[in-house]
Parts: sequence; structure tokens; C-alpha cells
Amino acid sequence: MSGDGAGPQTGLGAEAPNHAGAPALARWPGVLGLLVTVALWGSTVPAIAVLSQRWDPYFLAMIRYIAALPLFWLLLRVLEPAGASFQAAIAPWRLLALGTAMACFATLYTLGIAHSHPVTAVVFAASMPVIANLVVLVVQGVLPNRRLLAGLAMVVPGAALAMAGPGKMDGTLQWGGGEPLIVLAMICWSWYSLMAQRWMGGTSALRITARTANVATLVLIAFYGLAAAGGQTYGAWHAIGGLDLTLMALLSYGVIVTAVILWNNGVARLGLPMASLYLNLVPAVTLAILMAMGIPPSLSQVSGAVLVVAGILIAQLWNRRRK
Repeated sequence: MSGDGAGPQTGLGAEAPNHAGAPALARWPGVLGLLVTVALWGSTVPAIAVLSQRWDPYFLAMIRYIAALPLFWLLLRVLEPAGASFQAAIAPWRLLALGTAMACFATLYTLGIAHSHPVTAVVFAASMPVIANLVVLVVQGVLPNRRLLAGLAMVVPGAALAMAGPGKMDGTLQWGGGEPLIVLAMICWSWYSLMAQRWMGGTSALRITARTANVATLVLIAFYGLAAAGGQTYGAWHAIGGLDLTLMALLSYGVIVTAVILWNNGVARLGLPMASLYLNLVPAVTLAILMAMGIPPSLSQVSGAVLVVAGILIAQLWNRRRK
């Protein structure tokens, strides 16, 4: 593929471009990786909600990527030494676009969580499958197939139901003002996920994530500089302690490195619309965290979690049953 030529042009609404005819067994590594991604991303909202009380969102978005870069470089050195000289042919402006989309997601998502009620933030993040299908429709003109529509009809209301019942946190959903930023962040992430596979297809998930994260870090540094120049940053650095560093390590090494690599692998194997359905399991992870904290779930929360799991199973297994 040349630097200016697009990658596979097939729609991702049904299957990943290079796995449409693959046996179900070939998709299971992507499924298992997405489940790990869900477990890690389930901690993102509470971690950012805690850190944003002392770290300004612009700095928080930037420092997570700066901390993650050395691990990316180490992983490339250890896991892909033979491919160190290999770089997927991609025009520089496209790599810049992907890195900027990743940086915009990190900034908008962090700002959105910082200015939203944590539970409301999770509910808005559950819009990812709908947004992903809309992005695929706009970019590729591919309508979601019936099994995805059936899954969406269950997972989206199920995610909202799981987080809207009594028994969670303070028992209410509150509008904090940052929710639209979360939706914009989901649009950026959907576009990045789709175009990374389209422009960098054939490259490992590790190398795709590392290369785009390199560019995203530079963009995030620029964002922070502009915010600092405009007086939009703050930080009680003297109050930072062990909990802050632990949460930062989780966000950098668990979420940005591990989860994003597994996410890109899942998108490559299953396609963006199907992979995005798994993000609706995040409310179920939140329920598990609440239960571990001694807060029992409500009937509506359990019902919502069941709907989410059932919707994903329907979308994942319907096509296999038809075959």
C-alpha cells in the first residue's frame, strides 16, 4: 500500500475486512482482548474523577501519554525487534490526523469526566456503539446489519438501565455540563479506530498504537501549553500522594498501553461496530466495583447488565448460527 493509498475499503459494519470469512476460532483472541479492555476501561471514569480533583484535565491527559511512551518503545524493542525497520506505508498527514484524533479523545474525555457526575459519564460513554455505527455510515456508507441492530437495541438501553437505578453512589443522575464533551470524545475515538485500520492495515496492533500515541503525545503537549497560556490549568501538586501515582500508573500502563493495544487488535479482528458493543460491559464492571465496596446493586441495575450481555451475545453469535 502506498503512502497515499487507503487501506481496505470494505465496510466494517459486518466483519473486520480481513476476517470476514475466518472461522469463529480466529475471532476469539479479539473477543478475549476486548473483555480485558472492558475490565481496564471500567476503571477509567472513577480514576479520572478522583485525579481531576487535584490534577487539571489538560495535564492529566498529557502526562498519561508521556508516561506510557517508554513502555511502548520497550515493548516494540522486545516483541518486534525484527520489525523495527518496518513501518506501514502511511502519508505523514494521515499519521498526524490519527494522532490528533487520539489526543482530542484523551483531552475531551478527561474534561468531560472532570465536569460530569461519574455515573452520568458512564451512561454517556455507553453511546459508543451507536456513534461507531454512525461513523462507519458517514465514512464508508455501510449500514449496520440486522444482528448489530438487534444487539444495539438491547445493549444501549441496558447500559443506561444498569446505571440509572437506585443503589449506586448517591442514587441520582446529575447533569454536570461535561457530557457533550464525552460524546465528542466518542466520535474522535470511533474515527481513530476505523481509520487506523483502514490506513495502517497489516501493521500489528502494538505498532499502530505506539506510532499514533507518539504523535498524540506531541499534540497533547501543545494542547497543555495552549491551556496553560490561557490560564486554564491548575494543580495542587503538594497534595499528590501514593493513590494518585497508583491511579496514574493504571491509566498509563493499564489503559493507554494494554487496553488500547487490545482494542486495536479487537477492531482489526471483529470490526469497529462489533468491537464497540463490548464497551457496554463497562457498567457491569462498575456494578462489580460497587458490590466490592459493599453497595448492593438494584434490580434495575442487574436487569440492565443482563440486557447488555444478551445483546452482545446476540450480535456475536447470530452470524455464526446462520453459517
